[in-house]
Amino acid sequence: MESISALLRRVGPSLSTELIAEMTKDGVSLASARQRIARAGLEVVRLAGLRFPHNARFIYLPEQFGDQAYWRAVERVFRNHGKAYWSAMAGLKARGGCFPRKYFASVCGSPAARVRQLSPERILERLSAIHMLEEVTDQDTGQPFVKFKPHVYGRDEIATIRARLVAENVVLHGMKEWFRRTGFGSFDRVRLRDDDTSPVVSSITWDLSAPSYARPLVKASAFGLKPGFLVCDVNLRGVLDEDAVAAFVRKHDLASAPANVAPIMPFLIADGFTSAGFGMAKSKGVLATTTAHLFGGDVAKALRDLISLLTDTGKTASANPEHVERVLSNLTRIEGAANNLRGALFEIVVGSLVKDVEGGYLRAGEKWTDFRSGRSAEIDVLLDRPEDKGVLIIECKSKIPGSRVNLEEVQKWHGDRVPLLHNIIRMDSRFYNKPLSFELWTNGPIADDALAWLQEQPARSDLSIAWRDGEEMKKYTDRAANSAIRKALNEHYFRHPLARIEGAVRRATPQETLAVDR
Repeated sequence: MESISALLRRVGPSLSTELIAEMTKDGVSLASARQRIARAGLEVVRLAGLRFPHNARFIYLPEQFGDQAYWRAVERVFRNHGKAYWSAMAGLKARGGCFPRKYFASVCGSPAARVRQLSPERILERLSAIHMLEEVTDQDTGQPFVKFKPHVYGRDEIATIRARLVAENVVLHGMKEWFRRTGFGSFDRVRLRDDDTSPVVSSITWDLSAPSYARPLVKASAFGLKPGFLVCDVNLRGVLDEDAVAAFVRKHDLASAPANVAPIMPFLIADGFTSAGFGMAKSKGVLATTTAHLFGGDVAKALRDLISLLTDTGKTASANPEHVERVLSNLTRIEGAANNLRGALFEIVVGSLVKDVEGGYLRAGEKWTDFRSGRSAEIDVLLDRPEDKGVLIIECKSKIPGSRVNLEEVQKWHGDRVPLLHNIIRMDSRFYNKPLSFELWTNGPIADDALAWLQEQPARSDLSIAWRDGEEMKKYTDRAANSAIRKALNEHYFRHPLARIEGAVRRATPQETLAVDR
């Protein structure tokens, strides 16, 4: 008679109910099969913390833990007998195997508080306990991320994920404006994933939500009309397959399950869908559409280009500034997205500008580490200038119209970032004997108290410190030979309608010199 160990070697890690079914095929009775598994003892391992229907346990041999077959077996069992866990895995896979911790509830697709349903927090806790998931911290931002721990699952770089989030934010703002302008969603109650109030419907978190008084979604109640809801998830990581769509369908089914919930209309937006994925969405009544269908081919391409630009910061910009200008022109037409885009692309535009004006070798958006202290910092723009002019290190501060660089930002840059980066760069043999210039650049004004504080700081002999506000940046921009760079800065950073009003107010007020070398 085949032992449990031999059976596991033959069929691989399995649920206890699956092993019982295998033994009954060989004529073993159900009672005897259950007893044999119960008596297996220390020769097998039972996955701790997870139980499945009929009190089944996941069983494997110690030497099977952690290899590809093991994790595929876990995933198979989740798909067939633990949909809450499988949906969390499918959602995270569709997002690149790694995503910000604060969005895990939306990726997971489970209700936060519902009887007999696992919450996103409990799912994360249990999947972490079995070493399927883990939390990590992005060294650049301090932001926590959830990612797959086993190496058999692919994981996108955090820089790529951050770039994709910026592009998805553009799409969400575009959808928000479309819902508002058409009246499809309640004008002042469209919620996005980064709003103070989360987009939650039926205790499930989405990327966007809004009440809707459209006739097919409205129900009559004793207190008047009860609105339905619009919900939307956006995923710009390539083409979504059937599993990604199935996880979204399950999420919508869970949201619609309670008897007292009003109708919910689901939107799923992506770059594209596999034929099987789109077929599933259509058969289940999900409005699956692409960015090209929503906004046109030019905008869809600009969104892909934006991700590429932000992932490979500076390299594409310095080679082709016209590319950056086209992305800005196409995407800033989407109302609500412009300010986020300007901030995300500012260092790329500044890098293109200084390389055009000064020449030299450009590096942008790179993380540098001080190996003595272990601290890291990202350099927005570093230009190794020709003809022994030294190295220019620029800290970029993009400001929306009406805001300015404040004293706290200036003090952090001057007192923390500059000393840290100075120590790091001086250890690099390429820059050891070159003059170093640290500058703070902003497209807006610098607050008066911040400017006064900067001017009070004593000059240093080992480096120079300077700053440029929006007015000084404009003068510098006029020196650029490339018209695309001038256009990008003038139209998207200096000549925005609100920026013109702000500039007029400042010109009417006497100002001190705004570009100073120290």
